[in-house]
Amino acid sequence: MRTLISGASGYIGQALTERLLGRGDEVVHLVRREANLDAEVEEVQWSPDDPDSVDVAALGDVDAVVNLSGASVAKRWTTRYLEVISSSRIVTTQTLVEVLRRMEVPPKVLVTASGVAIYGDRGDEQLTESSAKGDGVLADIAVPWEAATESASEFGVRTSTVRFGMVLSAGGGPLDALLKPFRMGVGGRIGNGRQWTPWVHIDDAVSALLFVAENERLEGPVNVVAPGVVRNSEVADAIGDVMGKPSFGWMPAVVANLVIGNYIQELVINSALVIPEKLLDAGFEFEFGDLRECLRFELADRVSSVVEDEDDGMAGAA
Repeated sequence: MRTLISGASGYIGQALTERLLGRGDEVVHLVRREANLDAEVEEVQWSPDDPDSVDVAALGDVDAVVNLSGASVAKRWTTRYLEVISSSRIVTTQTLVEVLRRMEVPPKVLVTASGVAIYGDRGDEQLTESSAKGDGVLADIAVPWEAATESASEFGVRTSTVRFGMVLSAGGGPLDALLKPFRMGVGGRIGNGRQWTPWVHIDDAVSALLFVAENERLEGPVNVVAPGVVRNSEVADAIGDVMGKPSFGWMPAVVANLVIGNYIQELVINSALVIPEKLLDAGFEFEFGDLRECLRFELADRVSSVVEDEDDGMAGAA
């Protein structure tokens, strides 16, 4: 395929690009800065709020478009920053769709990365792609964001919004934040610990993106979460076990909102028992369905280096 990617500088975008190049595909990145003609992949400059900024002819014949654009939500939410979160998703996607509309031959498919926060705080309710939208800031943003993607279907493009859970990778994302308190010996559950925490390994996240892009039967929302969904307390226990650190710490929800940031409520404290129904029904196979296995794979180098440092310290003390 020839794949156009927006938001390619993030850790999911980098992993996707590496996978595509590794199998011999052509990759084009939309970038805000001036295009680098010596880059490993083709680059086309754009302004995410101005479709006229894109030289449509420079995009070539594109088979698939993956839209990963969006400012980080893991940052304290002020009124101004919420506007940034919203516009970096909704306006950027609207601009991208307009660019695709202007192409002489539009791509076959547009896949946009969304999130499971659209379901809100739902306790123990099992949530599939057919479940209703929930309450919350991110849910309110996700609805018009996903609608902007769906508008590309008006000119014959198959569209899908992949709703990611927490994407775990040693190369970036939330895993570093999760590990920090454990390194300090104070790791443990956040809130009551009973909230369901959807997660997915970075390799499965990338595989699912490609699976959706290449499977003509998949459209609309698709949950991209591991089938081995766990509660927050189980996440803490798994990290503690893999790192060899205690996991009996506890941070009440009210403290977490004050100390970490108000975003933590919707990202960590809310409960969403999300099932990847569409992927499973379509025959997608997860490489990592068990959280401990996922963490061992991602943290193997870190854990071994910590053990070596501790051994060196003991030898020095001796």
